[in-house]
Amino acid sequence: MAAYTHLLAAIALDEHGQTVIERAQKLAALFNARLSIVHVVEYIPLETGEALMAAPPDLSAQLQQQAQQQLQQQCARLGLDDATLHITSGGVASEVHRLADELGVDLIVVGHHPRHGWLSLFSHTEEDVLQRARCDVMALCLTQP
Repeated sequence: MAAYTHLLAAIALDEHGQTVIERAQKLAALFNARLSIVHVVEYIPLETGEALMAAPPDLSAQLQQQAQQQLQQQCARLGLDDATLHITSGGVASEVHRLADELGVDLIVVGHHPRHGWLSLFSHTEEDVLQRARCDVMALCLTQP
């Protein structure tokens, strides 16, 4: 197996996202690979009575700015360079794939929450990333035993 050269960690801005960053950072060090981090600000639909509309551009920009600050703080604690951080808006899976293609990533790292019962019937972001990936995907189990 060839070593990975560029990893992309797709994260949420919570304690689980921090876990994904830390594990991806260790994996990148193991392979002596570059590490990029992405957080996707999902489009927020707004209900206006009769129709659904996307959030206004100023709200989207504000959410992206807040996400950028949070991500910079998380990564600064780990000594990661700002140049490796990416904030984007849209659908999570499609944006992760777009960025992975754009950066020439050969491994996407995502967190995975095993679901049971009724929750297992619904779509999950990490599964969407896995289904359409053009490179390897590592799903990290984020549930505590």
